[in-house]
Amino acid sequence: MLVMKAMSLELVRGAIDQVSETVAVDWIMPRYLTKDHLRVISTRLSAWEEKMNNIVRVVENGSEELLQK
Repeated sequence: MLVMKAMSLELVRGAIDQVSETVAVDWIMPRYLTKDHLRVISTRLSAWEEKMNNIVRVVENGSEELLQK
């Protein structure tokens, strides 16, 4: 949501590749996103990625139990 919000506000330009699950940023509006802001965004995206990986593992483990019954 953070990346999509930044793109909708035209603070960044780039592309979201859902297949490879990556974001390519081509341009950043300098007066709004400093290096410190980018560090915060990077940290938040890393934390979000870790949470999503945990959720995927929980769902995968739960679905195996459902399929075996």
